[in-house]
Amino acid sequence: MKTTGRGGHFYTNAMWFSVAYQQLSIGSRNLLHMMIAELRYTHAKAKDGSHKVWTNNGEVSVTETEYKKFTQSCSSTYIKSRNQLIEVGFIKQTHRGGTHRGDRAKYKVFISANGVANRDERWRDYPKKDWAHQIPRAKKNLVGKQTQWKKGESGRKS
Repeated sequence: MKTTGRGGHFYTNAMWFSVAYQQLSIGSRNLLHMMIAELRYTHAKAKDGSHKVWTNNGEVSVTETEYKKFTQSCSSTYIKSRNQLIEVGFIKQTHRGGTHRGDRAKYKVFISANGVANRDERWRDYPKKDWAHQIPRAKKNLVGKQTQWKKGESGRKS
């Protein structure tokens, strides 16, 4: 992640005072800001002037290593922060990553200034609706599955 004194992002009062944003932990807010800083845009010509077109929303990636280095936090803070951002509707994972070296997880950020319409900002619906079911879970984590206690067994020899 490149950190420069240039650039920035404007947050609307609707987002700032939303239940979703106010419930975020400091780690989650840091991760959200890092993801927003990764967004890139170009200027497109329009009849009423020039406007920004976000070119990589849906492919934003902040790795656990980058997060830990920048915030001096641990791995579990990154995972909890990412999961909280998904649950309240600020981000959505578009690619899982991890299948080979250099394969990074990718995310879409749902903030209106980033090419997302107000109606698509999922965080606006937050306490009535959440996206906890979209939090990535470990696949095929079946270690010890065959040696687990069966229903009615106590583990004592009979």
